[in-house]
Formats: sequence, structure tokens, C-alpha cells
Amino acid sequence: MSDDADVKATPGRKRRRDTMRRAALVTQVDEGPEPGTLRSGRRRVLIAGAHRLVAVHLIEHLLADPNVDAVMAVARGACPPSLLGADPDRFHFVSADLSKRRQVDNLFLLDRFRDKPLDTVVHLAFNGDPLGYTQRNHEFNVNSAKHLLEASLRHLVGKYIFLSSDAVYRIGARGDYKVREDAELNLDPSVHPILRDTIDAEFICRAKMDDLETEIMVLRPSGVFGGGVISGLNLLFESNPPVLPVGFDPMINPTTKEHLSRDLMLALNLHGKGVYNVAGVTVGPLSKFLEERGIQPMRVPGPALKLLNRAQRMLGMTRYHAGFHPRRLYYSLVLDDSRFEKIFRANMSRVPALDDD
Repeated sequence: MSDDADVKATPGRKRRRDTMRRAALVTQVDEGPEPGTLRSGRRRVLIAGAHRLVAVHLIEHLLADPNVDAVMAVARGACPPSLLGADPDRFHFVSADLSKRRQVDNLFLLDRFRDKPLDTVVHLAFNGDPLGYTQRNHEFNVNSAKHLLEASLRHLVGKYIFLSSDAVYRIGARGDYKVREDAELNLDPSVHPILRDTIDAEFICRAKMDDLETEIMVLRPSGVFGGGVISGLNLLFESNPPVLPVGFDPMINPTTKEHLSRDLMLALNLHGKGVYNVAGVTVGPLSKFLEERGIQPMRVPGPALKLLNRAQRMLGMTRYHAGFHPRRLYYSLVLDDSRFEKIFRANMSRVPALDDD
């Protein structure tokens, strides 16, 4: 190609790069990698929160990828039984309390990663179950997010991903049909403390997103379905029976733990930073998803819903907490994940481990 052709092509590449950065809510103007391109090198990944089901699926994806040198799974307690048979040369489980800074720092100093340091951290270790929530849970949620991110920045980790929730959005009768990442957050002081923890952890990440060495991402998934998943919608669907308010049928576009793990694989393998929604393909009323699963809900007047939900929890008929996201059963919450689609899913072919599926 001639020098003149190079000059003509450069502005076009620059415009595309600038467009992708705006789509990723990236404000810096550095000449870094183009969002959506494949990260170079082999992966060495720390997965915090190994007991979560989505973590197990993600680890299975990673271990099936020949470009992954090592996976370190971290959680309190014993290794999940489904991971006990993993290749010991590539899989390493560590029991640690991520709310303790010294224990977090020690993860990055293990002999196994001395010559080839960790290059990716995926933070899934968040206590999102309203049942038995205490001050200790609060300290774990906020401190683990703080310590993991700070350690990642100190050790020049190339990618840091925090899995948030769609519950951070304020919803109501006048909300948009599809909610974008720049929509209003639910900063009401009366919200459940787990939601405040989630927003605090997001703010910790967003305050450091201009870092030039570490690409920081916050993913906000829609309701996640899957056996044993602790998400608001899934706990509602596992209730016996689900209790819904009379006269309301909100629109949703939930995802599954399998699809979410694939989205996480894309996020950790491709360049990009910022805040992204991730959701399922199907949009429909809540009643449609219940009907597809053969679930018959109980309809009650709105004022009685919280009282009946409390009684169900006491009787062991549900783990769903109606007070965690009280408007979710009344108003639609459909996530617009077109930005993630454009930058990451559209470039799935660049990730051989997923392109071959």
C-alpha cells in the first residue's frame, strides 16, 4: 500500500476507534487497543467467587480453551465438587477471605504466578442473597471489591471485570422501554443494603476506569435463570408458588447462567472497558416465561404481596425477597445491551474457544 493510501486509511480507522470508545463510555483519548479486538498473549485468570454457578460454567469454558495457561479459583471454604476433577496443572483453588487485604495481596504473590503473573481478574464474589444479610456481609461485599481492584492495579493486571446487577437501575411507570447504561441509578436511601453495596462496588470500579494499564469493566446482567442461581428472578421462579401482584405483567429479557458465562468469556478475551448491560435475546412479559416453564403463579392484591412473601419465607416456600427490588414485579425492566452486542458478541469469531462451539 502506498504512503498516500496509508494517510487516507488512517482517518477512517481513527473514526471507527473513536466511535467504539464512545460506545464503551470510555472518556480517555489514549491510543490504546481498539475495543473488540483480541487481547494478545495467553490468559492467566483469577476467578473470585468460585462457588457461584456462573463461575463454575466460566471456569469450564476457560479450561477448555488451549490459550488459557492457568485458572485460579478463589472462594471461602472448600473447592466446589464439580471442579475437583479439573486439570491440576492448569487449575488452582485457593480458600481466602477477599475482605482481608493481606489475603487478597497473597493471591498475586503465589509462586505459581511469579514468572507468569495473572493478567485477568473476574470478580464474582458478591453476597447477593438477602437471606441472613448482616454487617459482615456488607463489609465483605464492599471490601472485596476495593481490595481486588486495588491489587489488580498494583500488579498491572490487563483486565478487571466486576459482575454487577440490573437491580441498580431506578424503574417506574415513566421509565424507558429499553434501559441503557446511562439510565438513572436507584440511589434511594431506603433501598435494600445489598443494592447499596452493589452500587458502591460499581462506583469503586468507575472511579478507576481511566487507568491506562488495566481495562476495567462493569457488567450489569438482566435476571439470570438457572437451577440454584441466586438472582431475584430465579428465586421468584423457584418459589412454591411465585406470588405476583394483580394487574401487573412487566416486560423482561432475562439471560441464563450459560449465556452469561459466554459473555464473560468474550469480555475477558477482547479489548474494551466501561459499563455494559448484558441480557437475553427474548423479550416478553413475566407471565410468558412462567408459562414456558409450566409454573402457575398466585396473584394477590399489591398491598398483600410483601406480607405473603414474608410468610412464604418463614415457611421455607421461597427464598425470594420482595423488598430487595420492590418495583420489579410492577414495572418493566428490559436492558438495552446493543453496546455489548456491537463490541463483543459481534466479534465472537475472534475468540477461537467460543467460535468453535
